[in-house]
Amino acid sequence: MAEGRSKRASGEAIETVGDRLYSAYANLAMASASVARGIASYDALSYMVRSRLAKGLRTGAMNVGSLFDDTRKMPTDRCVYCAAVPPPALHADHLIPRHRGGPESGDNLVWACRTCNVRKSSRDMLEWYASQEQFPPLAVLRRYLKLALAESRTRGLMDVKVVDEPEVTFSLRLVPVKFPPPSGLRWLP
Repeated sequence: MAEGRSKRASGEAIETVGDRLYSAYANLAMASASVARGIASYDALSYMVRSRLAKGLRTGAMNVGSLFDDTRKMPTDRCVYCAAVPPPALHADHLIPRHRGGPESGDNLVWACRTCNVRKSSRDMLEWYASQEQFPPLAVLRRYLKLALAESRTRGLMDVKVVDEPEVTFSLRLVPVKFPPPSGLRWLP
């Protein structure tokens, strides 16, 4: 297989930005549904969720949900990274750093405790979790992927080859196409 190419869970090569983001989002839906059902490993229903969404996204029959829904479900009383309820306050943190061109909008902001905010610093959310060898909480990853999809669509990058390493504000190379089993995942910390 050529360098820069990986495979979707279905075995098809991931060649474009759209392939990578749609594959990640479909796997996220599979993982989220499995975590919500409380199962320890993926089953036939999990794979059906992923397959249906992946096909629907690629054909345009389905789309990702709105960022507004995610915003309503995000905690405002604790850190989205560690679940700490720190006194005296939480700090707004950018999932995709502003210095990399991340949007200056509420969609790109989450509440973080001072400790996590300082440790993450100006790193991209996926880079920070990778440096800790951790998989991000699914709710935070979902929001991140929606931001990445919105940018890629707006800038016409969905059909750009991954090997061409398009300049994007998010960490394309770290967007996960493989997910741990549901037993090792959490919706929020």
